[in-house]
Amino acid sequence: MEVLKGIGRLFMNPLLYVAILFCVLIGYRRVMSERQSFNRRIHWGMYEAVYLLKEGWGMALILSAISLLVGFVLPLQYIVLVTIVMMICIVTFYYHLASVVYSFGVAFIILWLTYMYDWSWQVWRFTFDADVMHKHLLITVPLLMSILLFVEGQLVKKYAANNASPRLQTTERGLKAVTYLAKRLWILPVFFLIPGSAIPDWAPWWPQLSLGSDSYGIVLFPIVMGFQQRARKMLPNAFYPQVGLTMQLLALLVFIEAIIAIFFPIMGIAAVGVAIIGRILISIIYSVRERKGVFAVTPQNDGVVVAAVLPESPAEAMGIQIGEVIRRVNGIPVKTEEELYEALQINAAHCRIEVLDAQHEIRIRQHVIFRHDHFRIGLIVLK
Repeated sequence: MEVLKGIGRLFMNPLLYVAILFCVLIGYRRVMSERQSFNRRIHWGMYEAVYLLKEGWGMALILSAISLLVGFVLPLQYIVLVTIVMMICIVTFYYHLASVVYSFGVAFIILWLTYMYDWSWQVWRFTFDADVMHKHLLITVPLLMSILLFVEGQLVKKYAANNASPRLQTTERGLKAVTYLAKRLWILPVFFLIPGSAIPDWAPWWPQLSLGSDSYGIVLFPIVMGFQQRARKMLPNAFYPQVGLTMQLLALLVFIEAIIAIFFPIMGIAAVGVAIIGRILISIIYSVRERKGVFAVTPQNDGVVVAAVLPESPAEAMGIQIGEVIRRVNGIPVKTEEELYEALQINAAHCRIEVLDAQHEIRIRQHVIFRHDHFRIGLIVLK
């Protein structure tokens, strides 16, 4: 019953509704940009909102199990601070700032400074003073940040490329090229324990449980993870998994420092600093690297370059990938978009496409064309 009450309190957290609203705005702006570049959208406008919870619920269950089994106890004031920082990061619409590392790390730093300088202040009905900062946070927060950063990296590896939005850009030589922007939010509802003494008198309805002589409250907190990164020199399917793997390597380093903090608590502060600085460096290094060098998707003399593939289309069923070069359609060499679609009409019932893939290997893609399929078979090509 107490767990069910905790789940019900999730829907009282404004962070949930702010994240949903801004996911809708992300989709709206993405569709506008895609129509401006290609005169049509790739994914429908509610894609980000629908997958806000869908892509992370499994990991949220695992995180909740770890949280309750290990016993991650967080002061209610800390959760309030994390909520405020997350909301600020979301409303900026600049999701380089929306990594879970920043919200949990900044909230920790605020509590640490409050303890160091013996401050006392209030937000709403919550009092923040030196007593809120307990030494167990020097272990709990870095350990939690390392696990959350690993999960964030996994989400980036697995999903960031799925709807990375193509944008036309003009190269220095005046040619048209394509970059890909992944801008996502994910929500992971995770159970945490809070000290029973932290539950104020004005909230008698708050779910509680007893473990021995101690009592704890249960909070189902909507952890919001944000990500934003642009791919230019590498194709999305190769670029975003690399970024996610780098984040997971950083998570491993933070985890090791968090374990050391069990014996030397001061290492917890270093672990939080490494997590924040490391995550900033990942964003900067990959951004700078992708701004230099050639574009991965540019016009080719060998044929027509695929800029995007519409979901649930014949082109997707054929396994055609972004960046591949279509050389022949139904046996006819093609160099332009017009030649491509003229060749498609030669055999209205069956399509046979010869492509040059990212490994410069020639492959044949085939598919039966049905009456309801679009005559362009779901291809968006670089003109």
